[in-house]
Amino acid sequence: MSVDYTLHSLLAFWSVILGVACGFVYEFFRLLHRLHPRAYWLILLEDLFFGSICTAGMMLLFFNLSFGRMRFYAFPGVLLGFILWYFTLGRAFRQVCLRVSNAVSPPVRYLHRYFRTCGGTFRISLRAEEGFGAKRFIKRSSKNDSSKNRPGG
Repeated sequence: MSVDYTLHSLLAFWSVILGVACGFVYEFFRLLHRLHPRAYWLILLEDLFFGSICTAGMMLLFFNLSFGRMRFYAFPGVLLGFILWYFTLGRAFRQVCLRVSNAVSPPVRYLHRYFRTCGGTFRISLRAEEGFGAKRFIKRSSKNDSSKNRPGG
């Protein structure tokens, strides 16, 4: 029985590549976390989904390159790939995302305020047509007054 070292080296190489891919996917989840920083239940679901993506990647790696046997050196390889992504390309990716966010944020903020103001104006105009609730009060009080003014009452 001979040991095929090419499969071991391929597993080590692809585990580093998987770590880089997991780091890339994690950046998108970080962006999603920034969209809703206080929705803890949603962040939990996203983290569970990210964990399942990484688990599926590891399972595919082990089933395809080591015949289903878990090799310990693949885990540090994935960690090494993730660290390489995080401190090199991931840092550049975050800087680009930050610059895009800073460029897009003022127009988006302006549009948000504009539409919010338009919506508020629309709601006020609808309430003005209703008399800001005074029509109902006038109708109720006029019914009560008309029963008092009936002859024989």
